[in-house]
Amino acid sequence: MESSYKQGAAFAVGAATAGKVFSFCMGLLIAWFFGAGSGTDIYFYILLTAAVLNGWLTRINADVIVPEFMHLRQSDMRGAMDFANFFIYVYLFLAVMIVFVCFFAPAKMLGLISAFPREIIAKHLIMAGLGALYFSSFFVMSFLVSLAESYKIFRIYFLAPLNALLPLILLILTRRIEAVLAGYICAYLIQIAAALIMLRFGAGWQFTPAKPQFSKKFTNNFLFHQPNNIAWAALLYAPLFMVSSAAAGMVSAVNYSRMLTDGPLDIFVDKLNNVAKVKMTTHAAARDFTAAAQTLLRTDRVILFAMIPFCVFSAVYSLDIVKLFFQRGGFTLQDARNTAAFLQIFILALPLIAAHNNLINYFAALRIIKEITPRYFVLAIIFTAVFIIAIAKLGAFAYPAVFLALYLALMFMNIFTAAQFAPSANYGRHMLRALKLLLLSIAACAAVYICCGNYFESSFLNLLLNGSLFVALNTALLFVAGCIKQFKQDLG
Repeated sequence: MESSYKQGAAFAVGAATAGKVFSFCMGLLIAWFFGAGSGTDIYFYILLTAAVLNGWLTRINADVIVPEFMHLRQSDMRGAMDFANFFIYVYLFLAVMIVFVCFFAPAKMLGLISAFPREIIAKHLIMAGLGALYFSSFFVMSFLVSLAESYKIFRIYFLAPLNALLPLILLILTRRIEAVLAGYICAYLIQIAAALIMLRFGAGWQFTPAKPQFSKKFTNNFLFHQPNNIAWAALLYAPLFMVSSAAAGMVSAVNYSRMLTDGPLDIFVDKLNNVAKVKMTTHAAARDFTAAAQTLLRTDRVILFAMIPFCVFSAVYSLDIVKLFFQRGGFTLQDARNTAAFLQIFILALPLIAAHNNLINYFAALRIIKEITPRYFVLAIIFTAVFIIAIAKLGAFAYPAVFLALYLALMFMNIFTAAQFAPSANYGRHMLRALKLLLLSIAACAAVYICCGNYFESSFLNLLLNGSLFVALNTALLFVAGCIKQFKQDLG
């Protein structure tokens, strides 16, 4: 079984890497063709809003529905399928309704969810309908893929690069930003069909509708999860709505910066966390809680060892990174500066996001969602207000600063929550070890910056020189501190 999890992780990271290469090429072309203006703002706003809504549904699946399905499967295979089928058909119904409403009244729907001026919305109505299809096909696809993952059908990951390849091809052929949304939709529909086929023939799935049985614990977890999910969706959506009322190009700058930060998350962090989630849930369902905690800590250590140095260096040299990748064609120097201002703060939150998501997966595996939800709900409400007030008073650049503060607050809350509900994990000491990695990386990066700074006018040469020196010095510090030895043990 262990080898299949490692194989799944390898498939996931490999497929995500290929997909991210295509996606990044597409981002470069969008920046080159269109720069950062009102048209790209509408396109990116749709993608970012869909990501918030899909994140809401994905958390329901990951935290409540899939763990319950895997628990049921231990004793009643057919009952587990009936349980999952209910949500498959509910999601399909929701997808059809959303698409119908958005195609029927695109201007009203886009005006309802954003603060863009009417004249800008009127120029891009087709994107509202395509955005509904994009969102709907994605959340149906992601649920089916999560079911396939639970059976360790990891070959579904081979289709993941289509998520970027098809939009890239259509963008090159048409040079129209609407074609990118059409490419996404086609890719998701292909994966929906593939997941259905793999479940049917790889897991013997029966899609015949039947009345499911909901346990009291599942019902409680599901109901108590919704206020928290809604609060977190509002938390992530509020700053996007506020930024959409700012100057043209700000939403695009946010997205270009998130494009650079989401790469490591999609390629490396999320895929390892997803495989660890299946493993932790399997251990917890078998009541092997020690093994589940070990999986949590080992996964965190591997991710943080790789991410913390990368994020520290990227924050310091954010402008060089943005100029290297984006500043050409319609993408101006001011666009680069705006994007770098968002990037240097957003990227510092990545290790915190990785650790938080992994711990939430662990809590979901333990099926203690009801017990921990209220404290996260309160934090989401507080930070939603902070986002709105900060961006209204300080402008769009307050967004990443509050975002980082949010995940710092979550880290401290997670330490307290883990100590209460999972003391055997010793999570506080685990986070102190991550702090050690952070301090060593800051020391190495500060030394390199003081010695070299921006020695060359060329962003590429600056990154090459400073990056090489940083890797060498940081590796030496990690070796002396014993971090590399521990990392090898975690990989083993």
